[in-house]
Amino acid sequence: MSVILWTVLAVSLVLLAVFLVARLSRGVLPALDLPPGESLPTTRMQRLAFRALCLGVPLIAAAGGIVAWFGPTVYYDDDSVRLPVTFLLIAGMMVLAAPTLLAGAWVGRDGVLDERDRAILSRAPAGQAAAILIVLAVWIIGLQESYRGQPGIPRVFLYLIFWSCVEVSLLASNIGILIGYRRA
Repeated sequence: MSVILWTVLAVSLVLLAVFLVARLSRGVLPALDLPPGESLPTTRMQRLAFRALCLGVPLIAAAGGIVAWFGPTVYYDDDSVRLPVTFLLIAGMMVLAAPTLLAGAWVGRDGVLDERDRAILSRAPAGQAAAILIVLAVWIIGLQESYRGQPGIPRVFLYLIFWSCVEVSLLASNIGILIGYRRA
């Protein structure tokens, strides 16, 4: 199986793991009794996490698409490919880290984060470790199968493993925030 298919499998498994961990962590939050047909308004944190995902996922997908189009070896050897991909990955990382960074800045301000926001933010990273472990496992299995019988694995995959772990960790955090606000 090609490395690209392993990457797609890894992302799918990570999203499933993040969903399951976030779903399990919902039981920790206090239940709200709302009248039928009524829902809570979205909070600043919820809107920020949603916007971060809407902006960050296309940046990461564009970087992955460029690497898939040119191939890992060209990405590693050619600066005209590596620099735009690195720019897209750093931009995606900054966008996806914004909700957590802004929440840290908002903690000291009165009225910006309420108890519900704080409870959700404390449980949002619950899926990050599982997401990273799944990505690492899929990378290791995929690379081992792809390069079986060869003397080594190209160094380019160290960069790709690093970036995939960083981006998946940030994705998991934002997905955890959104799932935390979701009410049955």
